[in-house]
Amino acid sequence: MKRNRHQQVIVSYDKAIVISYFILVLAGLLIMLNLTAIQDEMGYFYRHAAFLAISIVAALMILHFFDLNKLKPLNIVMLAGSIALLVAVLIVGRTHKGGTRAISLGFISIQPSFIARVALIFYYAQHLSKKHEELKEANLQDLWKHFYPLVFATAVVYTLITLERHLSTLIISGMTLLGMVTYAGIRMRYVLSVSLVGILLVFVIITFGAQFRSARLETYKAYFLLTRNSASDTLKADDYQVRESMTALIRGGWFGTGVGKGRAKHFYLPESRTDYVYTIIGEEFGFLGAMIIFGLHCLLFFRAFKVAQSQEDIYLRFLCAGLAMNIFFNVLVNTGVAMSILPSTGTTLPFISYGGTALLVDSASMGVILNISAKRRQL
Repeated sequence: MKRNRHQQVIVSYDKAIVISYFILVLAGLLIMLNLTAIQDEMGYFYRHAAFLAISIVAALMILHFFDLNKLKPLNIVMLAGSIALLVAVLIVGRTHKGGTRAISLGFISIQPSFIARVALIFYYAQHLSKKHEELKEANLQDLWKHFYPLVFATAVVYTLITLERHLSTLIISGMTLLGMVTYAGIRMRYVLSVSLVGILLVFVIITFGAQFRSARLETYKAYFLLTRNSASDTLKADDYQVRESMTALIRGGWFGTGVGKGRAKHFYLPESRTDYVYTIIGEEFGFLGAMIIFGLHCLLFFRAFKVAQSQEDIYLRFLCAGLAMNIFFNVLVNTGVAMSILPSTGTTLPFISYGGTALLVDSASMGVILNISAKRRQL
């Protein structure tokens, strides 16, 4: 799409973001090959490779052909579409391990909660760009007056995601949206109040919700990395995955066991392709290899945030910051779970884990960030 009547071409963009992104997706592809070859499940690798190709094409198309300001009217359409998909999941979705999160389309599955997370970011960026001055000095009455559309949209989306039992998405999205309004200038007392309410709601969901969540919390208490290990020698079914993750990371040490020499991927760690892929990296490439992957994610975040800070367009600034926070908070949750700093929540590692919807949505977010970073000139 053209930005105005005169054709424009991109003359530069943030190359550090591009290089980091391609290193991460290539690392993810190689790790999937390593895992699926050992587990004799090459179909997962082929699907991952196909989704990666589609994701890269989508990112490049967004970078070169999208005018983000002209597409602002479609933000509400994207939000409405994601809500419709969330409703559809509850009706025809596939239930897996206690949650109904995906719609099966034959050889692929779509998780609408990932799309809804990004749709909310676009909607928030658009609304905050128009009301950010009111936000800085607003009292509670003013907040409701100017921002009730955000409250309503968030409540609808979060209610549907709660019914799907996808707590990790709620946590990551909540952190992201709270980060966006903080970045936009809301008073800190409101940030603290919303944070406390959010923590209370998560506690209620875990305590009075599905039994598997309270079991995970008990496991977390026993294996929390930063406290004295209170786990018993008796292996419980609920402890198995966390214990195997910690065992694999300890075996990896500083430099790892070497490519192909890890133990966890030999079916000792059931979610090695998705939730615990960071554990596989830590075991075979060691602490240093795991920190390189984490460092690349950090570089992506800080470069994207620098791009956001440089924008004169308030909408693009908030949008870029929100997308960057969404990916980075996802990284923090996934790596925190792998190291037992956080309780197990069931979330993937951006650009590395197997998962079509997440890879496509995160890559599209990279395309948007690169589009915002791009410098153009008219022909």
